[in-house]
Amino acid sequence: MKLDRRRAIGLVGALACTAASSPTLAAQGGKVAFLHGVASGDPLHDRVILWTRVTPEGQGDASLGTSPIDVDWEIGLDADFRRIVRRGTVTTGAARDFTVKVDAVGLRANTGYFYRFRCGTETSPVGRTQTLPRGSVKDAVIALASCSLYQVGYFNAYREIARLERVDLVLHLGDYIYEYGGAPGQLGMTIGAEIGRIPTPLNEAVTLADYRERHACYRLDPDLQAAHARAPWICVWDDHESANDGWREGAQNHQAGEGDWTTRRMASVRAYYEWIPIREPQPGQPAEAINRTFELGDLATLIMLENRFMGRSRQVDLRNPKDVVWQVVDISGSEPIVLTDAALTKKILSDAARGQPVPAPYEIRVDADSIRRSIADPTRSVFGAAQEHWLEQGIASSVKAGKPWQLIGNQVVMARTVGTDIVKFMGKERWERALQTMSPQLRPWVQQLATLPRDVPFEFDGWDSYPAARARMDAIFSQSGAHPIVLSGDSHAYWINELSGAGRRRVAAEIGTTAITSSSLSNMLGDVDLGPAFTEASDEVIFCDLLTKGFTLVTLTRDEARVDLIGVSNVRSRDYKAFKLNSWRLRPESGGGFKPIEAI
Repeated sequence: MKLDRRRAIGLVGALACTAASSPTLAAQGGKVAFLHGVASGDPLHDRVILWTRVTPEGQGDASLGTSPIDVDWEIGLDADFRRIVRRGTVTTGAARDFTVKVDAVGLRANTGYFYRFRCGTETSPVGRTQTLPRGSVKDAVIALASCSLYQVGYFNAYREIARLERVDLVLHLGDYIYEYGGAPGQLGMTIGAEIGRIPTPLNEAVTLADYRERHACYRLDPDLQAAHARAPWICVWDDHESANDGWREGAQNHQAGEGDWTTRRMASVRAYYEWIPIREPQPGQPAEAINRTFELGDLATLIMLENRFMGRSRQVDLRNPKDVVWQVVDISGSEPIVLTDAALTKKILSDAARGQPVPAPYEIRVDADSIRRSIADPTRSVFGAAQEHWLEQGIASSVKAGKPWQLIGNQVVMARTVGTDIVKFMGKERWERALQTMSPQLRPWVQQLATLPRDVPFEFDGWDSYPAARARMDAIFSQSGAHPIVLSGDSHAYWINELSGAGRRRVAAEIGTTAITSSSLSNMLGDVDLGPAFTEASDEVIFCDLLTKGFTLVTLTRDEARVDLIGVSNVRSRDYKAFKLNSWRLRPESGGGFKPIEAI
């Protein structure tokens, strides 16, 4: 659903820092604290967004909660602020959750800056940022991050990003926060209770107040604060900033009793704009329109996509009879036979849905043809026809300008990935043990994965379940003569992929970055290394690792892109080691596409 002009203007108005109509908190002698650090983002050649949040003393007091607050900001060329180049004052308050966002304009291209905020006698931490380059650019260093479920681990990977000797940009590809709460039974809380990582609010985030509190909880983390203060970030949301497996009209994790989906989604979007250093939509634009473009001089164009709310078709759902047919199969003979007794089939399926065991000699299996029919619908899209056209124009413009690289900020894995026989790979005994120790929330999903035929998509939320949309992407890449590098998150795994178009030509490369903390299928199954199995099963996959947590570092020059996969040895303790898992070289092919990806 798109917002009309009036609703979009209303959102922007609510987010904008407004002039005070009554005495400010500072004027009344009230105190504030900068508890949530500082951040910068969406850099351009001459400007960058600066962000912080002020917490009033006694914020629960009604009089303080409604008082506007004046906050001073300054940006300069040195950490001691002897050479200040811009400064100003903005006003914030409860209407935007006391967050502060400034578009600092009039800056020099390709220049590093320091910035800070002041309110009364309090001064914020100092952050570092920089503007994008113009003209000739030798190289660029970009860190990729994704998927940081608070309760399952410490943000050690963010700490390592903050320690990098050089990083020009941090790209966060989604799942910056998760909607799941901190109460017993919520996703990840078995681990969270063990290590003392309990997110607030304890309930699942549904309302604006919930999403605001969840963002605030995350931003109290010192490692996340350090990474934000290190360099400018360019962010897009995925699904968990609102609810799992979101699409334009709903979400898998939006349940009965949780209110209207549009109301919930817009609450999550508003909190995101308040708490993330991102430019807010222009009047008349949909609030969901965070797809945008950044130019890195003559070296690269970075195109960030929105693939949840503006045009995504509903995901195929194994539990939806409109999408998938389940069969009862008699396995007593040498060949399995589909049960044709309708009454018995219905009873066995109904009992199994209530957790009852399937009686011998039967098994429940999915009808693979029903999945193939569902995903084959040519109208299905990941981000809609309008955004596909916008992307095509952006790539063509970059190629026409002679830029050697087109970077595509994308949320979910684009490569064609098929399943593997997990039970056979692990061995039945180890598989059964893993299921017994698994969360009741996750066990049915993992069991369903094991029943899927090997030639259907492994992940119904990914591009592989939108084959017509993927074919359209291949055509855009191929016909443009571009050298696209698709940068993907979501999967909690590292991927190095060669995306093939017609005639098996390598039309694009894909770099999938792993999670900061979030668990993968391998973790859920007792840390079994499934990466080699997926690599072997999927033609487009060169490398896959589902065990390691961390981030990815991409270094661009005109002739090649170097990819370093940086892991952390542990996320359940602050006692860890950082290491380089491996490195890869991407080289463009004359006329578009890529040469074979090389391990370094």
